[in-house]
Amino acid sequence: MGGADGVCQVNPLILLNWRVWALLGIVVVLGGTHIKAYQMGGDHEVATQAREDAQIAKAVDAANATAAAAIAQIRPRYTTISNKLEKQLETHTLYRDCKLDPVGMQLVNQALAGGAEAPSGGKLPEANATTK
Repeated sequence: MGGADGVCQVNPLILLNWRVWALLGIVVVLGGTHIKAYQMGGDHEVATQAREDAQIAKAVDAANATAAAAIAQIRPRYTTISNKLEKQLETHTLYRDCKLDPVGMQLVNQALAGGAEAPSGGKLPEANATTK
């Protein structure tokens, strides 16, 4: 590497190559930062989705608890109406919430108010031996 007069000579190709190496270094640094930013963006989306899933699960649990509490408070009331309404014919069918005629509706309202009594004292009639 030393010359005849003792001065160190540098290969001119190396001086030209420093620019190539600098450009290559810049490209590597930019590529690395781009890859890291892409990974961080993906992690951010995963974290956002996990947070939304947790909020949805929390809302569903609260709705289920509220519905269960409301259902637990419902108490059905069973009443038997017998021997007052012999026959009900549907001649003009209307589709609505209640399909009873006025007499049937009056009997249901009496039963709900607690004023209806079974004519047989609350006992069912005995089974007929000949109808078996």
